[in-house]
Amino acid sequence: METNILKAIINLVETKDNNIMQIYKSNTRINNVGDALEYYVKDLFCGTIKSSISDKENAYAENFSYLGNQNNPPDFIIKNGDAVEVKKIGGLKSAIALNSSYPKEKLFLGDTFITDACRRCEKWEEKDYVYSVGTVVDKKIKLLWFVYGDCYAANKSTYERILKAIKNGVNQIKGVQFSETREIGKIKKVDPLGITLLRIRGMWHIDNPIKAFDYIANYKKEKEFTMFAIMKKSKYLSFPEKDRKQIESSNLSISDIKIKDPNNPANRIDAKLIKVVF
Repeated sequence: METNILKAIINLVETKDNNIMQIYKSNTRINNVGDALEYYVKDLFCGTIKSSISDKENAYAENFSYLGNQNNPPDFIIKNGDAVEVKKIGGLKSAIALNSSYPKEKLFLGDTFITDACRRCEKWEEKDYVYSVGTVVDKKIKLLWFVYGDCYAANKSTYERILKAIKNGVNQIKGVQFSETREIGKIKKVDPLGITLLRIRGMWHIDNPIKAFDYIANYKKEKEFTMFAIMKKSKYLSFPEKDRKQIESSNLSISDIKIKDPNNPANRIDAKLIKVVF
């Protein structure tokens, strides 16, 4: 049975365990808290927090069509479902480093930052994109977010317009040779001998969801653990009725909210806010 974010949240409510380094202490493949957080999120989607390593691996193969790497987004793709990017931060309000990849409203097949394996993992053109952001304090998850990209990031043309302007500006510099790369670009023959080059690389950051959604998310830091999930109401209604009924009858908070349109803050979008606290 294919998984989804509602199943992941149900598994979280049933597990109620945020001590990630304790959970994964026997897994020799996990070298740091960031790795542990990624495994934790994958295990939430598969319901395998307490499972053996071999059972986890089998569940990943059953539920995911793609498992990524540290250099290319996303971290995993649910079979016939969403793409998920996991980000670990150390402070409750720290910005999120996206490195060379600008914020994603959705994942598109033509994205230059994804791998060929990602493009071929299944037949697809675009994927809904989920940012899973975890704040880890003393080896425990203090705050976990699941935010859909179309609630968080603007249309890709917003970011590509900036990149195009930078490239055009560099091209107007006399006496240098500009080359297209997967990054922003490369300038050759910077010096008279023509032996120096300059790489131009984007280092994108985006505000922490706790700041971006401070007008709708009521966070109390004295709690041991808090999870927020934000998605468009239309996305929520696209999930199987069985999963929606189960989550609506679970011991959590689910609210109808209106969020700012990332492409025009004057507009409001009907959305759902799901909150888990323990």
